[in-house]
Amino acid sequence: MARKASIYAIYRGDCFIDVGTLPELAQRNKITIGTLLFKASPTYAQRTKYEGTVRVYKVGQS
Repeated sequence: MARKASIYAIYRGDCFIDVGTLPELAQRNKITIGTLLFKASPTYAQRTKYEGTVRVYKVGQS
């Protein structure tokens, strides 16, 4: 049985940017998967202000 891919959404502040799996988002937005995972972490949220920063949220699985 194949593993299900997680779906993520990218936001800059309150502005929606994109949605998809990590490889899709990395390719379309020219960001590495490692960077996307870091921007989805609680550590990144603590280190940055909400407005003007790019945030990545896990939405679900496909």
